[in-house]
Amino acid sequence: MMQKRDAGGKFIKGTSGNPSGRPATPEDVKTMLKCATAPAVQLLIDTMNDVNTRPDLRVRCAELVLDRVLGKSVQPLEAVFSTPSLDMTEFTVDELKKLAALDDGGKNEPEKPENSASGEE
Repeated sequence: MMQKRDAGGKFIKGTSGNPSGRPATPEDVKTMLKCATAPAVQLLIDTMNDVNTRPDLRVRCAELVLDRVLGKSVQPLEAVFSTPSLDMTEFTVDELKKLAALDDGGKNEPEKPENSASGEE
């Protein structure tokens, strides 16, 4: 049997504590749960409509019913991006060509000047 843990009791990298994965739910359990679906939904509806039940529970039951029927609503995300303002007149033509090459993933890299034998541009 292969050693799955190191001396400290931690799993060795690349090994799993559960190599077979999560066990499947037995068919008889699935059948029982499916049979309980209608009564569970009825309980949600009855609780939602019961004026003697706490309002927060009634609202939660309504949310669950709506989520099951309509699906959960999309949660909006708000992201704020800011980019620095650049004065393009401050760049040389060669610098602008380099920036353009970066923007297109380097497909149109600017040619190196032929007179740069010293390696300087």
